[in-house]
Amino acid sequence: MLMRALGRSKWTALGGWVLAIFLGLSCPGAGYPKEAPVTQTTPPPGSGEAEIIFTGKLFCSLKRRIDLPFKGVITSLRAHSGQRVETGEILATYHLAPETQMAIHQRLSPPQISDLEMRLSEMDHSRTQLVKKQKEISRLASQKLAPAESLTQIDEDLQWHDKVQTATRQRLQEARKLARQDQEVLSDLLGTALKSGQAPQEGSLKAPISGYIIGVNPEMRDGAELTPMPGAFQVGVMDPMLLRAQVFEIEALQIKIGEQADVTLDALPGRKFQAKVSRIAWASIATGPEQPAYYEVELKVPNPDLILKEGLKARIVLRKSE
Repeated sequence: MLMRALGRSKWTALGGWVLAIFLGLSCPGAGYPKEAPVTQTTPPPGSGEAEIIFTGKLFCSLKRRIDLPFKGVITSLRAHSGQRVETGEILATYHLAPETQMAIHQRLSPPQISDLEMRLSEMDHSRTQLVKKQKEISRLASQKLAPAESLTQIDEDLQWHDKVQTATRQRLQEARKLARQDQEVLSDLLGTALKSGQAPQEGSLKAPISGYIIGVNPEMRDGAELTPMPGAFQVGVMDPMLLRAQVFEIEALQIKIGEQADVTLDALPGRKFQAKVSRIAWASIATGPEQPAYYEVELKVPNPDLILKEGLKARIVLRKSE
């Protein structure tokens, strides 16, 4: 009898466990991501300290992308991965395609500006004629040789003409302003100074910041004919590096900005680095009520010898006094 009762209770418990897994209600870990970031809090024996241990990945502290803005043929490739570059340094030059040169020429000499200038010139001439006519009618009206209504009409025509001419002049000023701004944009994209009406034949890609070349598009080769391409180069600041990690809510609330941590990497056995907490997110990564709350924590790691590279995985140990 006792064995039967135990057997029934065993199968009842097992059935409840299976039902819980199926419904996702009370199963331990239900709703958690399959690969949640590992965070541990362990006190070393007799140390009086607790360790918060988690993992993260290394990133450049600042990174900029350089795009190839126009179609052309690469004439000179001057930079390679790992090379130190300074702001404004030329990384590559390219010869613009003929159709690109024509399009740039049209942008540097917008036809609407010429049209507005011609229209204003015609308005100046017509206004001169209206003023002469106004003087003549005024003289005739003073001698009772012309009706007063004709003088009123010419005055109204002159006022209307002045309003239209003022609006046209404002449009011309706005068109010239936009043309100057577009010329500055083209100059920045082409990496060279431009003059109105003169389309360049070559462009250059320049480093927007000082740092190291951390990426070169494999299509970037001398003599390659390329269409506009994003990410021709990537320049990054590698000292310091940023270490980003996702920390479980209990441990995240214990971490403070400025705290020190020890960093080790599987890729660099025997080396230990010092890091400092520089940022703690105030909002959880997951928003669903059934998901665990993890917060992004960022640390700065000095990298004077540039041994740390972007993408390396690191183990972080942060010690807290009990």
